[in-house]
Amino acid sequence: MTAIQIKHRFTEAVLFEFEATNAQQQSGLALRAALEAATTAGANLRGANLHGANLRGANLHGADLHDAN
Repeated sequence: MTAIQIKHRFTEAVLFEFEATNAQQQSGLALRAALEAATTAGANLRGANLHGANLRGANLHGADLHDAN
């Protein structure tokens, strides 16, 4: 398992941390899984740096991604 950190794009503060499985890492969808988990947990992701994330098909209903990259 690998820790995925979603950080603020300007301050680098950790907004959410997620333990990705090996399968998620190998599939390239670990950041998507982390973002979905953060959304479910109600994490504040304003200003998050999501550069390079494959979010195709992600369920982000209710996510606050204001000023996210």
